[in-house]
Amino acid sequence: MFIHLKRLPELVVAALLVFGLILVYCYVLNQNGIIPIGGKKAPSYVIVLFFQWFLVQKGVKQRGNNSVHFLHLFVYQYVFVILVGIFTFSFFHWFFQSNAGLAILNEYIRLNLVELAQYQKVIVQQEGQSYFLELKNSISQINAYSIAKDDFFQKISLSFLPNLLISLYYKRS
Repeated sequence: MFIHLKRLPELVVAALLVFGLILVYCYVLNQNGIIPIGGKKAPSYVIVLFFQWFLVQKGVKQRGNNSVHFLHLFVYQYVFVILVGIFTFSFFHWFFQSNAGLAILNEYIRLNLVELAQYQKVIVQQEGQSYFLELKNSISQINAYSIAKDDFFQKISLSFLPNLLISLYYKRS
């Protein structure tokens, strides 16, 4: 079997490394006046994707000509992605409750409400006043938990197709 408990430390170390790289990416964005929330953080998923590929490729290479089942590779990658998701969820949930994080979060909400107000006429005309008010209310309710939760589930869902393709490419049966 491709996944053994002895490989878990490797996944934890790789997940911590990816977590660190994501934090550096978010820090660089923030230092350049870009709020690292939502779509601005999405390119960090490339880091996760690269490490998914690297870990599988390295593991398959170590096994030589021994067979590796598709599902073993699939689960192996998801364990890695879930670990990264747990680390980022924990950090983002903590950070966006801190003073520095709340300042960033409040600015993000303010900017989104300003942008929403710019398009109010169009939104109300096309979708109705109740939709606009619901959207405005949803933006106002963004909090540390919602950011952390969205980040976690986006990692899980965005990793599915690459995980599948990598597993199919490297399987040996």
